[in-house]
Amino acid sequence: MRKTIQTIALLAGAMLLVASGGLADSGNGSSTHLQYLPAVVRTRAQTRPCLPRYSEREFLLQVNETSIFYEAFPEAADLNGDGLEDIVIQRTKYLTYETFPLDILLNDGQGGMILATSTMFSGPVPLVQNPTTVLVEDFNGDGRSDIYVADHGYDLPPFPGYQNTLVLSTPEGQLVDATANLPQQMDFTHSAAAADIDGDGDIDIYTGNNNSPANIDPQILVNNGGRFTVGANRLPPLLDLDLNHFTSCEFCDVDNDGDPDLVLGAGTEDRSTVLRNDGAGVFTAMAGSMPARESILDDAHDIEPLDINGDGFVDLFMEQLRRNDTSYIQVLINDGTGRFRDESVSRLEAFDRPVSTPELELRDFDRDGDLDLLAMPWDADNPDPLLFLNDGHGVFRRQAFDFGLQGGDLYLTFLDLEGDGGHDVLLTLNFPPDRVFVHRDLGCAASTP
Repeated sequence: MRKTIQTIALLAGAMLLVASGGLADSGNGSSTHLQYLPAVVRTRAQTRPCLPRYSEREFLLQVNETSIFYEAFPEAADLNGDGLEDIVIQRTKYLTYETFPLDILLNDGQGGMILATSTMFSGPVPLVQNPTTVLVEDFNGDGRSDIYVADHGYDLPPFPGYQNTLVLSTPEGQLVDATANLPQQMDFTHSAAAADIDGDGDIDIYTGNNNSPANIDPQILVNNGGRFTVGANRLPPLLDLDLNHFTSCEFCDVDNDGDPDLVLGAGTEDRSTVLRNDGAGVFTAMAGSMPARESILDDAHDIEPLDINGDGFVDLFMEQLRRNDTSYIQVLINDGTGRFRDESVSRLEAFDRPVSTPELELRDFDRDGDLDLLAMPWDADNPDPLLFLNDGHGVFRRQAFDFGLQGGDLYLTFLDLEGDGGHDVLLTLNFPPDRVFVHRDLGCAASTP
């Protein structure tokens, strides 16, 4: 979920906006949050369109011996600046007060991973309790990746919240717990996004705090060389924000004026909304910027920006979770002013799989030069992502595909483990013990979609 927004003129139909998932690299070892790429996104290993062919499950390493069952979530990013994708693991034991250290797995450059937590961290390893979002950015401006973890803590009354975590790179090439550089507050952060909102070269953070006894509203954390302070009067004094009814967020330049605007996905509020940036990092609400959902009881769980129709303006995929734990995806098209209309029916093939899809990812999965949509399910019986292939004109059709996953394989990320442009699947499974597996992308299968 990851990057600085740069001032770039878009050529209509010739550029794509991609979001999280390591699709682009900023050139300094940090995975990007928002990055414009040429429309042709060919891999080094394959040039003809085809779907991946996956290996059988392969054991990579055991992280630790434990008798405690917890959920271990992997996030792919280049953490040591060698151009290869590594992994940061964050853990939680839901509805408990237990805390767990972050773990770092480094790519060994030979298709494997090594546990490097003790060597990468200088000093104590930070502990997280119930992490919701991991942002990988160059927060201290040294050209290497840093880590911010949004954490809402114990999710039952009295909802005490938890301190968010900051990890910065050191001149020696290690990582250090720099949480002291954040505001010290037990907030209830359910979402977060990062971008340089004021054009000063530092990556700032939006914290999507929800209601809790701490009564800490959503905030802009203004960065000054890796130290963050709460930005006063940066967000509009909306009733919506005071009540904290937004459950997801994303920075993207909706009006093509060169600065990042803020899209907020609604929880129990009537509609999602766009907050327009004035260029100095002060945001105002755009009236009528977002269409309605099926129900005001739906929760927006993820937002992915992409120029879907090739007109040079960023559009949105927005995943909505219903109260019955099924979900649907909205395709929202920018009208050129930063306001969006719903074109889901014509641009996304309907799906009736009754599962929640808490995370969306954009990848050129079929190697045809455009970005496809993956919806990562939260269903222990049907863990395969839902795959929607882009026809090259912004219409996404469901493609049945067997990823080789098994029941319970919910803790996964896509990454390019060998550096060959593939879509490898890495799994973090706590049986216990704590083990990491991979399904390798072996290249083109015999047939094409």
